[in-house]
Amino acid sequence: MNIFVPEEKEVTLDKSSLFVILRAFFIDGKVKNNNNQYNWGLKTSNIRIVQEPSMADTIIIPLHINYYKNNNLMSLLEKYNSLCKKFNLLAFGFISGDFGRRFTEYSNIIYFRMSGFRRLLSDKNQGFPASLSDQLKILYKKENIRINKKPKVPRISFCGHATKNSFVFLYQTFKIFVENFKRFNGDPWGDNYEPFFQSAYHRYTILKKIEKSDGIKTNFIFRKNYRAGAKNDVQMKKTTLEYYDNILGSDYNLCLRGTGNFSIRLYETLMMGKIPIFVNTDCILPLDKIINWREHAIWIEWEDIENISDTIIHFHNKISDTDFEKIQKKNRDLWLEKLQPSWVLKNLIKLNNDNKNN
Repeated sequence: MNIFVPEEKEVTLDKSSLFVILRAFFIDGKVKNNNNQYNWGLKTSNIRIVQEPSMADTIIIPLHINYYKNNNLMSLLEKYNSLCKKFNLLAFGFISGDFGRRFTEYSNIIYFRMSGFRRLLSDKNQGFPASLSDQLKILYKKENIRINKKPKVPRISFCGHATKNSFVFLYQTFKIFVENFKRFNGDPWGDNYEPFFQSAYHRYTILKKIEKSDGIKTNFIFRKNYRAGAKNDVQMKKTTLEYYDNILGSDYNLCLRGTGNFSIRLYETLMMGKIPIFVNTDCILPLDKIINWREHAIWIEWEDIENISDTIIHFHNKISDTDFEKIQKKNRDLWLEKLQPSWVLKNLIKLNNDNKNN
């Protein structure tokens, strides 16, 4: 696949704002073919950067879409869309940030994103997996997960920001208010507003509800601050190890959104070969036309949250011993094989071919 990455005099490429699927090609402030591609399993013969859109199979917008919006450069997206129409291509970009803002859409541009609400977004917005290092290898020096046999009762873990502290509740409310005020100033007559969701409070109440349930074994660590308030490398390493030890110590892990409407914990749980208890708050999940997410998790709609304990127990009682062991490996394999930025990059070939055949 040949990729064209536009270069503009108005744009300075910065690794922190670079679309993650281009980082394998980023060297000396430029996006170009280089040896770093091999670290991502990308061979130059299969995927390479080209200098002209006429030679390309796709266009990748180098920086986060937020950058173009914040710097009054959305006209560049119009330019890229015109190039796509001229050469019958699709372009791909990435929307960053916790909040699910909507951006101007174009006929031949697909936005990848983690945040956002599925019911409010068109199909031109697609989910993107969290970019994570393999902590099973880094922390535990292991290539393969240990497959647990099915216990008599479900064992559930959670380690994270979960508190009923009033200050935290008000602070999270205030952050959303500020975000919505910015959107109001930009478009007073629009309907693009972030719903209020105090994640730390909701996590706390749900976890306490599960703790009171008969027939469930819990291992919950309630953090009063994000990452337990870690300020330096020593504290970060300590809390990271505690976090993953907590996941490995159980079979299920509660995955509920944080400030943004997505859960990094979902991918971390799959990485460790555990079973997510995924609370769906109208999330936009990656590769949802390829992955049947309900086969990898206990799936709970937010509207059914009051029945969460019964849903967990029912799932655990119903799953066979064999399937319980299989899902652990299946979840680890899903993360290894598909939930990687490099896999998404390779899969752009299919997305482009589908577009050309329409």
